[in-house]
Amino acid sequence: MMTKKYISYGEMNRITESVLAGANIPTVWQGFVNKVDIDALIEFDYDLEIAWKDIDYLAPGETVFAAITPKHKRIYMNETKKTLFMEKMGTMNFSKAHELGHWILHITEQNAYEQLTFEEHETFFCRSALKKPLQEIQADMFAACLLMPKDIIAGVINELKQRGQVTFPDLYRLSGEFEVSISALTIRVQELKLLCIADKMIYHSEAEAMGQLSLL
Repeated sequence: MMTKKYISYGEMNRITESVLAGANIPTVWQGFVNKVDIDALIEFDYDLEIAWKDIDYLAPGETVFAAITPKHKRIYMNETKKTLFMEKMGTMNFSKAHELGHWILHITEQNAYEQLTFEEHETFFCRSALKKPLQEIQADMFAACLLMPKDIIAGVINELKQRGQVTFPDLYRLSGEFEVSISALTIRVQELKLLCIADKMIYHSEAEAMGQLSLL
C-alpha cells in the first residue's frame, strides 16, 4: 500500500539532489546549465526500460502522456502523442521524469521492493487532469526539482538579475537549455521565489511586483 505522505518542496529538492548526486550529475551552479540526461538516468541508473505504446485507454477523455508499469519496470511513452513530444521536447522530458518520480517516491519506497507483488494491470500515469491525486502532484514536483536543480536555476537567474532586467526571451532560452517547457520553468522560478510573473510582466521579487502593481 502506498503511503500518502506530504512532501514539501524543500524535502523534494533534497530527494532529487540525492538522485542526481548518485548519478554524478552536478547539482551546484558552475556558471552554465548542464541539462539532465533523463533517458540515461532512467535506463542506466534505475534499470528501467522506455518504450512506446498507445495508452490513451488509461484515462478516456483526458490527455495521457506516459505511464509506468512496476511489474515490468517499464515506462511507456504514449505513441499517440509522439508528434507532440517531438515538437515539445520539454513536455517529453517532464513526462519521463514524472514517471521516474513515481518509481522512486511511490513504488520503491519499501526496501523489499523485489518481494512486493504488483498486479499485471497496475500502472501510474501522467495525464492532464485539472484535479490530480496526491501521488500525481508529488511526481510533478519531483520532475521539476530533478530537471531544474535548485542551486543551478537559482545561480543562472541571479546572474541574469545582476546583468539587468530578466526578460521573456531570457526565460525561453533557459527553457531550451534545461530542455523543459516554458510553463514548467516559470512555475519553478516562482516556486523558488526567484522571480514574480504577473500581468505578462517579470519582476525580480514579489515585493517589486506588488509595488509596481499598486501604482496602476
